[in-house]
Amino acid sequence: LGDLGYRLSDALERYDEVCLFEGKASDYACDLYEASYDIPEHLRLYINYEAIARDLRINGDITELRHDLLVTNANDF
Repeated sequence: LGDLGYRLSDALERYDEVCLFEGKASDYACDLYEASYDIPEHLRLYINYEAIARDLRINGDITELRHDLLVTNANDF
């Protein structure tokens, strides 16, 4: 949260609101899409989850705290 302009006291107040995902950004993108859409089995191999993860990062939807640890609701702050 410090990278988003919050002070330490702000970050500590919002601690319980942070949603974390342990794993790669592409794994999160895959989980997100599979939970959100009914993707036919024959199309699953054509989805580029790395590109989706990149877009999620660029848009600020996810933020990587460290290797394989993401804040998944980063835009909520």
